[in-house]
Amino acid sequence: MEAGRERRSSRWWWVVAPAAVLVLVALCLRAPFAAVGPLLGELSDELGLSTGGLSVVTALPLVCFALVSPFAPALAARFGVHGAVLLGVVLIAVGILLRVAGAPGLVAGTVLLSGGIAVGNVLLPAVARAEYGARAAVVLGLITAAMSGSAAVGAGLARPLSAAAGGPTAGLVLWGVLVLAAVLAMALLTRARRGAPRPDDAPSGARTAILRDRVALAVTLYFGFQSLSFYAMLTWLADVLEAEAGVSSVAAGGLLAVATGLAVPLALVVPGLAGRRPGQQAWVLAGALPAIAAIVGLLGAPAAAPLLWATLYGIGSGIAFPLSMMLIVARSRDVAQTGRLSATAQSVGYLLAATGPLGVGLLHDATGAWGPGLGLMLAAVVLQLVVGWAAARPRLLSPAA
Repeated sequence: MEAGRERRSSRWWWVVAPAAVLVLVALCLRAPFAAVGPLLGELSDELGLSTGGLSVVTALPLVCFALVSPFAPALAARFGVHGAVLLGVVLIAVGILLRVAGAPGLVAGTVLLSGGIAVGNVLLPAVARAEYGARAAVVLGLITAAMSGSAAVGAGLARPLSAAAGGPTAGLVLWGVLVLAAVLAMALLTRARRGAPRPDDAPSGARTAILRDRVALAVTLYFGFQSLSFYAMLTWLADVLEAEAGVSSVAAGGLLAVATGLAVPLALVVPGLAGRRPGQQAWVLAGALPAIAAIVGLLGAPAAAPLLWATLYGIGSGIAFPLSMMLIVARSRDVAQTGRLSATAQSVGYLLAATGPLGVGLLHDATGAWGPGLGLMLAAVVLQLVVGWAAARPRLLSPAA
C-alpha cells in the first residue's frame, strides 16, 4: 500500500514538474524590461538619455520580438522545443548581465535579452501543448499568469531594487538571479525530454500560407493591438498619472503594479473559461470595454479616480493577453501549426505593438502633453475590439497554413 502511494506521488510529480518549470521560465519573460518603465527618469539622469532616446530603448524589445519570432520554429526544429526555450533563457541571462556597461550595454543587453524572450514567447505555448496535449489550456493559463505577474513584480520592485543596488542599471541586473534559476530548471527538463520528437521546420510555402489565412491574420492583429495597448501602458502609465493625476512617483509606480498585477488572477481563469465555448466574442468585449473606459477617464478626468482608471486598464489588458495566447492554441490544429501561428502572431503583432511606447513618447516630446498619446492608445483598443471579434469566431486555420 505504501508502494502504491509512492508510485502515485511519483506520477503526480512528473505531471506537475514540467508546468512548474514552464511557469519559472515565464516569470523571466516580462520583469527584465517591465522594470525599465518606472526607472525612466533615473536612467535618463544616470545615462544622459532624453525622453525620445528612452522611448527607443523601451520600443527595442518589441522590435526584437518581431524580428526574432519568425526564427523560433526553425530553432525548435533544430534543437527541439525544449532546447530552443533553454537557448532563449540563456540569452536573457547574458543580456541582463550586459546592462551594467552604461548606455551601450543597456541597448546591447536589451537587444540580446529581448531575442531570448522572443523565443520563449513563441515556443512556451508549443511546449505546453507538447507536454499536456488537450490539457494545455490550464497550463497556458498558469504560464500567462506568471508572465503577467512578472510584469507586475518588475514594475513594482523596480524602484526598491534600484535603491537597494545603488542605481537603476544595477537594480536591473538583479533580475539575473531569477533567470539563472530558470536556466537550471529548463536545462533539467530539456535533458529529460532529449528523446522527444522535434517538430518539422515549415517549408517556405507554409510560412507564406499562414500569412494569407484569414483566421491567422485576425489572431495576429488581435495579438498586436492588445500588445500595443499593454506595452504603452506599461511604459508610460506611471508618467501619465504623475503629470495628469498629480500622484507621487512612488504612488504612480504602485498604481502601475496594481494594473499589471490584476492580470495574474485573470490569466489563471480566462483561458480555461474561454476555451469551454467554441467562440470567444464575449471575452473580446470584456477585454476591450474596461480599457476604453480607463483611457476616456484619463483623458477627461485623470485626477478624479486614478486608482479606478489604473484598475480598469489592468482588467482590460489582463483579459486580452491570456485570451490572445489561448486563441493561438485554439485556432491551430497541431503542435507544429501552433508554433507557426505563435511565431506569426508575435512577429507581426510585436512589430505593430512597438509603435505604442514609441508613438506615445514621441507624441509627448512633440506636443508636451499626454492627450495625443492617450488618443493613440484609445484607437488601438478600438481596433483590438474589431479584429478580436473576427478572431473569436469558432474556426481553425486551414490545413495548409
